[in-house]
Amino acid sequence: MPLISISINGAQVNCAPNTSVLAFLTTQGINQDGTAVAKNGDILAKPLWDEVHLQNNDKLDVFTLVAGG
Repeated sequence: MPLISISINGAQVNCAPNTSVLAFLTTQGINQDGTAVAKNGDILAKPLWDEVHLQNNDKLDVFTLVAGG
């Protein structure tokens, strides 16, 4: 199966076609807690992460809340 290319925080990464956002984040070792995701510039609600699937040339921006001061 050919892989697709996506961008995550500006870095090009390959993954299987139709991988869910949740599955992709899990394989990348990204914790869901305190994390927000935008796909192609649109914020994805966390309940949709398992329903929204990645396509070739998608752009993901992943933001993680960092506590401190």
